[in-house]
Amino acid sequence: MINESRLVQTFLDLVVIDSPAGQEREVADELARRFTALGGEVVRDEHHNLIARWPATRSQGDWLMLSAHMDTVGTDVGIKPQIRDGVIYSDGTTILGSDDKSGVAVILEVIESLREDGAAHPPLEAVISVSEELGLVGAKLLDKSQLRSRRGYILDAGGPLSNIVVSAPSQDRLLVTVHGRKAHAGAEPEKGINAIRVASEAIAAMPLGRIDEETTANIGVIHGGTATNIIPDEVEVRGEARSRNTEKLAKQTAAMIAAFDAAAERHAARVQVKLERSYNAYALTAETPVVAQAMAALGALGLTPVLKASGGGADSNIYAEHGIHCAVLSTGMREVHTSNEQIAIADMVACARLLQSIIEKL
Repeated sequence: MINESRLVQTFLDLVVIDSPAGQEREVADELARRFTALGGEVVRDEHHNLIARWPATRSQGDWLMLSAHMDTVGTDVGIKPQIRDGVIYSDGTTILGSDDKSGVAVILEVIESLREDGAAHPPLEAVISVSEELGLVGAKLLDKSQLRSRRGYILDAGGPLSNIVVSAPSQDRLLVTVHGRKAHAGAEPEKGINAIRVASEAIAAMPLGRIDEETTANIGVIHGGTATNIIPDEVEVRGEARSRNTEKLAKQTAAMIAAFDAAAERHAARVQVKLERSYNAYALTAETPVVAQAMAALGALGLTPVLKASGGGADSNIYAEHGIHCAVLSTGMREVHTSNEQIAIADMVACARLLQSIIEKL
């Protein structure tokens, strides 16, 4: 049986361990200790990705992955969780870290509950990744040939517990360097080519934001210039485009690059473009076994399943490329990546009960 107080305490214990993406060693040590104490066979790679396994307690069944990520977004440290009216917040000066330590805590609680109840279950494989917030880096670096599961559940979504994320987009990342010409801004501005102006015109001309129901685009970082009295000869621009439709993504990415090319041509500047596919789209259906099983479990709990398409990537994108189909479940986290991030205790408990119910019925 899911133990609410234990689940909450596990979550509180985890969020106070500083673990911004790239700094996961301490929390990885703690998770390795906890999974080992639960009887798991624990393996860690050099990046601190963690895999823990438990054999089946019945004679049949394929391996099932239970996955989350241990890193938190940004650089916030010193998180101080607070409970008010059944909801867990930070103290308002940092994120909370429910993304995704709520998922990790749920997995730990479900494993412990299964063991206490003596419940029959298929062989289980917990996979806790690092640096998800940097672009699914941990899942990319993980040696997927080690994984025994071909199906699974990822605890890394927010919103109502009835949501099941079944599709997510591809993402293209752009690094564009605009090369102009340096000159003295006061004495000889005519001799310069202002790289910042070229970049600005390009950005103003390109389609950004919500392009359509499947496609988004953003310019997120601009860096360049050295002083106000120098015409800047170089500026670096970082952006992205995402779509669940491959053709739409190609069109959007091409439009962004074309805007840089056109602005550079007008000003006799030069652009260098580095384009990287961060991850590829995937889509499951109501008939995909992990989705159908989650829908049945939600129905048994009196909830109406809602299949959702995500605008962001998750480790499920990487696993899908390797033939591992994972539905993404909500832990109930809300307003993630902000200082008002929160999670209701009742939602986290309900997520744990849902996951245990799915496992016991497989």
